[in-house]
Amino acid sequence: MPVSQPDVVIAGGGVIGLTTACFLARNGASVLVLDRTKTGQEASWAGAGMLPPGHVLQAASPEARLRSLSHSLWPQFTAELQELSGLDNGYHVCGSLLLCRSQEAAEGMVQQWREEGCEAEVLEGAQLQRHAPELSTAWTHAVFLPQFAQVRNPRHLKALRSACEQLGVRFEEHVSTLDFEVRESRILAVRIPDHRIECSQLCLTAGAWTAGLMADLNVPIPVQPVRGQIVQLLPELQRVSCVIEDGRRYLVPRRDGLVLVGSTEERVGFQKANTVDGVQGLLEFAISLVPSLQHAAITRTWSGLRPGSPDELPLLGRVGGYSNLWVGAGHFRSGLQMSPGTALLLSQLISGRPPEISLEGLSPDRFRSQQS
Repeated sequence: MPVSQPDVVIAGGGVIGLTTACFLARNGASVLVLDRTKTGQEASWAGAGMLPPGHVLQAASPEARLRSLSHSLWPQFTAELQELSGLDNGYHVCGSLLLCRSQEAAEGMVQQWREEGCEAEVLEGAQLQRHAPELSTAWTHAVFLPQFAQVRNPRHLKALRSACEQLGVRFEEHVSTLDFEVRESRILAVRIPDHRIECSQLCLTAGAWTAGLMADLNVPIPVQPVRGQIVQLLPELQRVSCVIEDGRRYLVPRRDGLVLVGSTEERVGFQKANTVDGVQGLLEFAISLVPSLQHAAITRTWSGLRPGSPDELPLLGRVGGYSNLWVGAGHFRSGLQMSPGTALLLSQLISGRPPEISLEGLSPDRFRSQQS
């Protein structure tokens, strides 16, 4: 039988919801996770697992604070997941090349990263070619971030789900409808098709679907789906040495030789599918960076729906007008990378503890005046 009165109900079993459940459960809370399909099958599964660096003490912006907090948590959290689940999530420090179109751009980018307390160096000309011999010689300037890491999304989600089960988290999957019982400013219970669940706290972490749940509670939020397509390649010979980024597109090499090419940004509603144009564009991009990839085999293509907000930052914290309603959504391209920090903050707030970092700029209510 499902838990009838958990301390916390989490609606949305992606990486944010599962990580939050894990953090809450290891602190003694009883947690029930609800999901519209199977846990971890949407944007969390579909991403490339890129984890940029950060330094908590020198992070100034809301994005940098949350990114840096998460960066500081990833190694220990990975170790804890492996101990609980016995599974390897593929986390490792791999480094990243940020391609630049001029020396001035590279020097400016290095300065920004160093001001954040992150290691960064300019590579140019022959030095860049020695570091990444697979890279097209058309590129002559880049910034190298040696602290950049990655994780394999499907493996991480599997380890995370297993760890939650070990900690006593319960699950209800394939929940087709979700209704809320509200009295004044408090969520009393959640109704799913076959039963009613009373709860002390409700946390919404349903990614691109969070806006629909919030609308049912008369709280409109501007979180919309943004489709991203990815192509997976298996090169014949030359391996890609590290993550390579050109703006928002990237190549991510896995340890087994696979290379992920991503990603598109398409506002097409809830249409999750690959397209000929999307895949072709990614292949052309990959070959422009690493010409030898023209001989690589396409082993898989997929897409996911990112939860995008107007400022591309998450809505994180207690929802105004409710005493026990919390949200963690709208991370756009950064859900997996920011999941440990987001989960720590939500678990602290839900438990009545002060948050680890300032939440300025991340309030769930920051767009309300624009919508009224």
